[in-house]
Amino acid sequence: MAKRKHGRVAVRRRLPSLFELLKKDPGRVFAVLSRHGVYIDAGSFITLSAPLEKVAAYHAVPDKKKFLADLLGR
Repeated sequence: MAKRKHGRVAVRRRLPSLFELLKKDPGRVFAVLSRHGVYIDAGSFITLSAPLEKVAAYHAVPDKKKFLADLLGR
């Protein structure tokens, strides 16, 4: 049996939705989406309100880490 580590458990920070990012800086966010092959049409409200990891999976973004870093401005 594996030993249990003691100490604090790392908590994952909740990522903002794409809709929240678009409200803050639409020009930059649309440029990042286009660069990574994520396109939004009139019926893509699901994409706007979904968690960013699901957006990347749904649109088959090849480099998810770079996509998230670009969107979050890191």
